[in-house]
Amino acid sequence: MPSTEAVGQDNDVGDIVQSNEHEPPEGTQEAASKNDAVGNNSDFNLAGSNTQNPNSNAYVSSDYRAYNPQYDQQQDTPVWSLSQPLPHIVRPGMRHGALPEDRKEDRRVGHDHTGKKQDQPTNQNNDGFFNTWSRVRHCLREPLAEWLGTTLAMTIGLCATLSNFTSSSQAGSYPAQSAAWGFGFMVAIYTTGGVSGGHLNPAISITLSVFRGFPARKTLIYIAAQLLGAITAGGIAYAVYHDAILEVAATAKVPQSQSVAAEALITAPKQFVHPATAFFTEFIGSAILVGVIMALGDDNNAPPGAGMNAFVVGVLISIVILALGYNTGGYVYSNPYERRELTVPRLRCFNCARDFGPRLVALMAGWGGQLFRETHAWWIWGPWCADISGALFGVLIYDAVIFTGGESPVNYPRRRRKRASRVRSVNLRKKLGIGRKQTRDLGKSLEEGV
Repeated sequence: MPSTEAVGQDNDVGDIVQSNEHEPPEGTQEAASKNDAVGNNSDFNLAGSNTQNPNSNAYVSSDYRAYNPQYDQQQDTPVWSLSQPLPHIVRPGMRHGALPEDRKEDRRVGHDHTGKKQDQPTNQNNDGFFNTWSRVRHCLREPLAEWLGTTLAMTIGLCATLSNFTSSSQAGSYPAQSAAWGFGFMVAIYTTGGVSGGHLNPAISITLSVFRGFPARKTLIYIAAQLLGAITAGGIAYAVYHDAILEVAATAKVPQSQSVAAEALITAPKQFVHPATAFFTEFIGSAILVGVIMALGDDNNAPPGAGMNAFVVGVLISIVILALGYNTGGYVYSNPYERRELTVPRLRCFNCARDFGPRLVALMAGWGGQLFRETHAWWIWGPWCADISGALFGVLIYDAVIFTGGESPVNYPRRRRKRASRVRSVNLRKKLGIGRKQTRDLGKSLEEGV
């Protein structure tokens, strides 16, 4: 049985859990988890034990194989099918012995190179990486995945919005835009979720850090990657629809800097919506979105089947936008002194980066600094304050009512909650270098278990 032991550290006070290594009797823990994933181990899987071959339970006549000898024969060549995981092969140029250096290395170490297949091909750099970029990518794998996922999701959403706007609703509609945003995020999560988790939203990363133990240091890195992805997506969408934006400005007989096209990229409350209503629209939308996402990840509740989380999240985003995206779909400027309603409403996807990145792109495209001053700096108290506070509130309610895991602060025992607060206080004081005497006293009391 694994044993747990709390250890006080001199440099950084905290609870450390140490466990004895244990290997399952039938192979390693990694192999066992792979068997569980493909259904080789018996478990309570509602998809059945033969998830890899859905036709395995089909009726086969006793004479069928005699007349069809090729039936059910194992495939001995790779198939690059888009309906299943792609095969892993070694290309001719990557095989050991393809380069003169390989043969020299064999002679140097005393191997007799006969052209036979090598069981363990060597790597030229002998460090596990094929080239320099492989090494860089390994170090930045998660941030790069978040950047790519955010870029992909928001490019799809922003292009759908601009398509609807510049065509005066001839190439889209409000429900179509909602679906584009939702399924854009679904595609992005499927693309990058296995590497970084597919957060794609600063509010989600912050909430996971507070309620599920996601490292705070990673949170800052993820947010930076998400903002860069949003800026990239805004630039791509603007470049793709640049000609259409100029056409809209020419039709309105105004320069691009005074056209309303920038408002298809950003968000703001409608003119008749009270600021408090706009704030709580964002607050409630984010609470529902992130709270439900936490429920989808709770294996003690009713999580979706394998591979369905991203699909459900995409549907969820579309529904939330359809239900709550109108109030903050806002007014626009036809010139600096005149306001009018958009004929094509803008959409909210309750994501801090979704507004900030394209807003920067619109600023760089020449629409001016008023984009950051309109509606009393809406971009701060709306997409950031309302969305993050709403996400935290939504998960707080879910954890208080349903979630039973010990990783949530809601489920901490009172004494452990108090100790955790003191540990954070001590660590913060050490990093800031303040109250050294009090810090030592607090650290000593924590080590003594007081």
